[in-house]
Formats: sequence, C-alpha cells, structure tokens
Amino acid sequence: MTIAVAIRTSSSLVFAADSKLTTQGVVGFEEDGTPRWQTQTYDHAVKVIHDRNERLMCMIAGHANIGTASVTDFLSSYSFPSCASIEDQDRAVGEIAALMNSAKREYWETTQVEPAKWPGPTVLLASPSPDGRMPRAWRLQFGGPEYTSEEILKEPNIRLEGSYAEVFSLLYGFHWDIVNGLDRALELPDGRMGEAMRGLNVLRPLEKLNLLAMPVQDAIDLGVFLATVQVQMDRFLPGEPACGGPIDVMVLQMAPARKITSFPGKTLHHPGYNG
Repeated sequence: MTIAVAIRTSSSLVFAADSKLTTQGVVGFEEDGTPRWQTQTYDHAVKVIHDRNERLMCMIAGHANIGTASVTDFLSSYSFPSCASIEDQDRAVGEIAALMNSAKREYWETTQVEPAKWPGPTVLLASPSPDGRMPRAWRLQFGGPEYTSEEILKEPNIRLEGSYAEVFSLLYGFHWDIVNGLDRALELPDGRMGEAMRGLNVLRPLEKLNLLAMPVQDAIDLGVFLATVQVQMDRFLPGEPACGGPIDVMVLQMAPARKITSFPGKTLHHPGYNG
C-alpha cells in the first residue's frame, strides 16, 4: 500500500509518499475459475515524479502498474503540454487519463480476470493553472474497466490516499473503528453518529492549521511528519506493514517562479557501498 499526503497552501502544493510498494499479480486460477492472486512487496519505490516537461507533478497510491508498465515510468516519460486555458488543461488531463486507462484495458482484457476486479492505481496530478496564479490538482482512480477523474484541493487543505487510518485520526480527532464501535454499543439510530460527528462545535486538529499562510518549508515538514507517523504506526501495530521506508517529497510552487522541485528521501546506490 502507500501513505500519500498532498498539502495545498495558498501558492504551493506538496506531495509526500513513503517507499513501500505492494503489487498483486494473477498466478493462476482456482477450480471455480476465480483468479489466484500473488502479493509482492518492495522497499524502494518512488511514488512522486514529474513529466518530461516538468509541467505535471504526479503521486501514486495503490496498484503499481498500469497495464504492463509501472505508473511512474508511464507518467515520467509523458510530456504534458502547455495549456492556454482551464478547459485546455482539463482536456489534457483527460487525455493522459484515457491513455492510461487504454493501457490498463489492453493488458487485462487478455486475462480471465473479470473487469470489476481489474486492479488500478490512484493517481494524484498537479500542475500550475494556465495563468500561473495557483496550483491545480486532480484525482484519477483506475480500478475496474473504466476510470474516474475529479479536481481536488481547490482551496488550501490536506488530502490523504492509500493506507492512512492513523494519520486520519490524528488530523480529524477520531478513528472510524472507534466511532463505529461506539455507534453499535450505544445502539443509535441509523445515521445518528454521523450527524453528531458533523455537528460538533469544536475545532478538529485539521481545522486549526492555517494552511492559507503556511510557508512552503513548513508544508514540507508537515507532509513528511504525517507520512512518517503512518509509517511508524504500521511498524509497531500488529500485521504486515502497509507503509514503510524513506519519505520522498515533491513541491509545485507558484512564487517567486513556477517550478517543480524534488526532495528525494533516497537515491539509487550500490548496495555494497557503505561510505
């Protein structure tokens, strides 16, 4: 899995993600015809990348591949165009999403896996608005035969993807397992607990953050902190860790100039070198 954190401030957007990669492949079929899945994990995945033109920043959660290619290879070798308008930019995002979905379908249609069970990644994209005043972000989801696309983070906020239960509880002040347990224990009418949570007259930790005025370095620090919290909680809680490894960061800034900057938490190296 993944812990992927996106933080939007007034003039920047920060992506932070761990390095744990979990993939699934079909290695055969059961007697009833259902696919037999095999899980494989890796420890040094790069989940935040940019395109060749450095106009598009990307972060991946979930399934690592789109068809036979890794999502990072697919997106980092793509050249995102310069767009003159919001409509042109939305069309450009739609075009890259359609290409990715076509690659997914081309592979999975050759298998016996039913379309509803086709795995696919969740991809966050970010690019400067055509007027260069603000970062824009989109969420693409490729599970199943089709894909969904939506613009996100239209205002300063935090978006979590992947496996983020403990970080969610830190930001929102509650854990869904606890809330659901209280709901059952108190035998509340359907929907009453949700209404109560939405109607609280106290500020949650997320609502106390002044993301509108937060400097980019502090947003980077916050993104790494949140990702690290989830990694460490996965380390100490029972079960196989869903997240792990160094945290990679990428930043899209609007001021003083539009640029994408990478802050890798790891680099390629010879495994025998310890200097």
